[in-house]
Amino acid sequence: MNTLPPLAPLPPPEVQRSIPSDEWELYLDAWVLLLGARLGTSASSFEDFAPKDESAVLFLASFYQNLATSGNLINQSGAKFRALRKLCFLLTRRFLLEATCVPSGLLEWTYLSELSCCYPSSSALKKLLSEAWEKHEDTITASLEKGKALVIKQLSMSDSINISNAVVDIRRLTILASSLPATGHVLMAGSEFLDTLADAYQTHKREDVRKSLVANVYVGLTSLLKGMKPNLSLLLDQLFGLKASVGVGTPRAKKEPTLLSDVICSSDLLSRLKRYLVTQPQKRGQDLVASLLSYQNESKAFHHRYQKPKKRIDKGKGRASGLPPTDELHAHKMSLITQIQDLFPGLGSGYIVRLLDFYGDNAETIIAHLLDESIASELQDLDKSEQLPTPETTARHDPLPPRSTPPLTELPIRKNIFDNDVDLAELARSNSPNTDTAKNSLRFGRANPTLTADDLLSDRSNHAIQKAAIISALAAFDSDDDERDDTYDVADVGGTVDATDEGTDQQQQEKKSAYDLDLTLLQAYKSNPALFSRDSATRRGQPRASLKRETGMTDEAIEGWAVMLTRDPKQLAGLEDRLALSAAPSAGMAQPELVSTSYRRPKVPGDGEESGTDGEQQGSARGRGRGRGGFGRGRGRGRGGGGGPSGDQNTAASRQRKEENKASRANHNRRQQRARKVARAGGMVG
Repeated sequence: MNTLPPLAPLPPPEVQRSIPSDEWELYLDAWVLLLGARLGTSASSFEDFAPKDESAVLFLASFYQNLATSGNLINQSGAKFRALRKLCFLLTRRFLLEATCVPSGLLEWTYLSELSCCYPSSSALKKLLSEAWEKHEDTITASLEKGKALVIKQLSMSDSINISNAVVDIRRLTILASSLPATGHVLMAGSEFLDTLADAYQTHKREDVRKSLVANVYVGLTSLLKGMKPNLSLLLDQLFGLKASVGVGTPRAKKEPTLLSDVICSSDLLSRLKRYLVTQPQKRGQDLVASLLSYQNESKAFHHRYQKPKKRIDKGKGRASGLPPTDELHAHKMSLITQIQDLFPGLGSGYIVRLLDFYGDNAETIIAHLLDESIASELQDLDKSEQLPTPETTARHDPLPPRSTPPLTELPIRKNIFDNDVDLAELARSNSPNTDTAKNSLRFGRANPTLTADDLLSDRSNHAIQKAAIISALAAFDSDDDERDDTYDVADVGGTVDATDEGTDQQQQEKKSAYDLDLTLLQAYKSNPALFSRDSATRRGQPRASLKRETGMTDEAIEGWAVMLTRDPKQLAGLEDRLALSAAPSAGMAQPELVSTSYRRPKVPGDGEESGTDGEQQGSARGRGRGRGGFGRGRGRGRGGGGGPSGDQNTAASRQRKEENKASRANHNRRQQRARKVARAGGMVG
């Protein structure tokens, strides 16, 4: 291990640009070879040499610093750069986890944050940082405390240089806290750091500064709900402190954007907290969430919810090719120029554009080089007051340029079914019968005014043709074919005609066969009721089998017919009558059942009497008749009446039925009959 040569640190980007590509490939090969040699040593050899290998630590620090600042190496080669990036991560992992005495530079918060910037959303990195935290918690915590103090000091100053440096450091701490939640626990411990961020939010109105502060606070607060030991009480304490500083729920509440309003409106912090409180309910936390939700509704007008930009699918709707080029600057580059000119107002926009092109549109790198006065030599000789040229107005692109008129060709003639129709407007207004167009001429009055009836009768030229036409018309006329008589149609009469449709012959035949089937079943039922029992012995018996063959019914249908017959005595009585008539010597005695057409008063529920049978209603009607023919005297108070003790038991109900229609029927009917008689007598009252 002692024979391995040291590693040279990675040169800055401006030096990398001056190195030829062939030579740079050799550098990459050398670094890959030396890193692989260090990873291939045994554990004991690495343990002895690791604390003394300062060149490897310097190389790793320079590599991740360049990569975090510019995003990639300047003269990178695809496969070799990926191999170098992987070997650097493996060597860092071996230093942090296998070495007993880890070099102090690898445990600094700056190195860990740059490492997190180079491997975003990497599960291997998160696992490495969590294992390193368990092994070197005290050292990393002390470094983080120094970072907090540095950020507090920078934000306390009012000059733009310190603010820019503070924004860079805050972003690094935010990225580290998102990969290592324990970092967020350290940042949120105490109130000084959070109070400084809240004051800086109110002091500085720049959008990039405020976004950096909000992101850091959000990641720090949400990290308190993550990890092996969530710290809900610290989270609630910090939120209560921010709420008290803003004055939420009090008359002195600030009606302007604040750090708290921005965090709860542009992120899902409250949603995360609500879900956490569902599993671990706490009255203090629920009350805090309720008050912050109301404050969120009041502050929605100041902020908008941050959403991850969606990947747009190229639908081929971009600017058409072949159009004149445009010299307009992109809005993003204009914002970067404005950001740099805020710090260095003496620089021209043209010079800043050259810097952006040289450093890959990285404003932070440009600001750092301007502060350190380490701008590349080829950029130092340029005119720093150079301004952007005024863009010339681009000629408007005409989507429909003029084209030569195509040659005229004979178009097809349009035809339709109305082409041969006679147009009355174009008819010749001529009354002369000698012209060829006399038949198609538009005439006014008689075609031949001099023609008389005698002349028409004496003209025998067309006599035969006219006679034949009359005879053919008479032959087609049928004197017996008269119009159908609809006098007694139901629609015309109003429903009083009996239009009962007995159905087709097939329906009548089916109805007759159903009657015969019922008679057959009834005969079997009268002869042997046990034949319809619902047990297995009866179903397997010979009588049941013969009945099934005769009727064509199943066991369930036969047994069901018997059950329904026993439940309906009226049906049983009707079938017995039909059976008796069918067994009579004269077959003509059998006739279909005639439904009664007389009026039946509908049953009134709750009358307290049984007046549903026909016999009782007929008896009641006979008993209520006047004069002779009834059983009683006078107005029909007899056996069927309901007016006295010998009638219905409920005399109040009978009296109510008697009087309920008297005013609307009896008196009015007599008055109408008298009015008709008077009208027939000519209005003379006798």
